[in-house]
Amino acid sequence: MMTQKRFLFLAESYGADLSRWPPADRGPAEALLAQSPQAHAVLREQQDVDAAIARAFDAQDAELQARSAHEDPQAALARLRAGVAGRIAGQGAKTRLPRGWRHIMSRRSAAYPAWAAMAGGLLVFRRAGLVLGCACAVTAGLWLGWMQSSGGAGDPLNMFLVIPVSGGG
Repeated sequence: MMTQKRFLFLAESYGADLSRWPPADRGPAEALLAQSPQAHAVLREQQDVDAAIARAFDAQDAELQARSAHEDPQAALARLRAGVAGRIAGQGAKTRLPRGWRHIMSRRSAAYPAWAAMAGGLLVFRRAGLVLGCACAVTAGLWLGWMQSSGGAGDPLNMFLVIPVSGGG
């Protein structure tokens, strides 16, 4: 037995024509249509959607036929070939550089000084900076926690830095 929710999902996915539905779902859908007026309403709504889609495709086909009637087929073929050739030429220009240490080591030669090889591998420095920044943040957090637990209210650092941040003593 098919549920209304499943019927609605299939109608929105495949349209109002049951012949486009998966074969396993056609029989239960027809049984639900025989019993449920809500299923008929869903199918009528989807028929309206199908008709709107068909009108849009018909308008697009008419526009395409009108445009192609005035165009020389050889000119259209030449334009297509030029577009394909441009795409093929564009793909050759996109070469992917290796990343990380492999990029630094692949450019290493006698002609390149060490600083020139490192200039292309700035990604390594960004990662090292991220790791160093995280390590500093963790260290500062641990130090502040230790200072709060070990020092009293008379400690100036504790009084001005830790107590206002933590909200109390």
